[in-house]
Amino acid sequence: MVAEPDIAAVAQAIGEPARAAMLLQLMDGDAHSARALATVAGVAPSTASTHLRRLCDAGLVVVTDAGRQRLHRLAGAEVAQLVEALAALAPPRLPARLQPDPPSGPLLRARACYGHLAGQLGIDLAVLLRKDDVVDELAPGETGVVRTFDHPLLAALGITELRGTGPAVRACLDWSHGTAHIAGVLGTTLLTALLDEGWVRRRPGGRALRVTEAGRRRLGEHGIG
Repeated sequence: MVAEPDIAAVAQAIGEPARAAMLLQLMDGDAHSARALATVAGVAPSTASTHLRRLCDAGLVVVTDAGRQRLHRLAGAEVAQLVEALAALAPPRLPARLQPDPPSGPLLRARACYGHLAGQLGIDLAVLLRKDDVVDELAPGETGVVRTFDHPLLAALGITELRGTGPAVRACLDWSHGTAHIAGVLGTTLLTALLDEGWVRRRPGGRALRVTEAGRRRLGEHGIG
C-alpha cells in the first residue's frame, strides 16, 4: 500500500514568517550564511539557525561548508517552483495602496528567480521569444526546446548554444503578473548574459535587478521598453 504524501509536513516548515522570508531570499539562486538570512528574516542568528535546521529537515534547503562558513541554498529547482507557486496564490503583506515602492516596485520590474529572470522584464523577453518562434507557448510547468538561436536578441547577448542540464525551456509562473516567464537552461543563460553584458545589475540586499542605462538602450533596440 502506497501512503499519501505528507504535504502538511512541508507546509508546516514553510508556514512561519521568518522561514518564508528566508526561502524568498534564497530564490535569488545564491548561497547565504545564517547571519545574512537572519537579517532578512528579522530574527537573531541563533533563532535563524533553528529555522534553517527545520527547512533542511524538510528537504527545502541544503547547507554546505565553505571554509569557516556554512552556506544555505534551496535544495533544487522543484523547491523554487513550489515557492513561486505559493507566491502566486499568496496575498500581499500590505494592501496595494500601502505597498512601499522601493521594495515592491523593483521586484515587479525585474528580479532573479532561482537563476533566471522574472518580473515584467522576464515576461517581456518571453513574449518576444514566443512571438518570434524561438520558443513555444507553454503553460506553467511545461517544458520545451529552443527552436532557433538565429534571433537578434540572442545574438546581441552572445547566446549561440545552451550549456547545462535539465530542460532547455520551462515555463515558470510569475507570481507578480500571473503569467509565465522563461526558466530552464535558456532562462539561466539569458539572465547570466544580461548580467555579463551589463544590461542589468543586482540590487544590494535582495532579488531585485536594476536595468542599466545601456540595458535600456539595448533592450529598446529589440522593442522592449
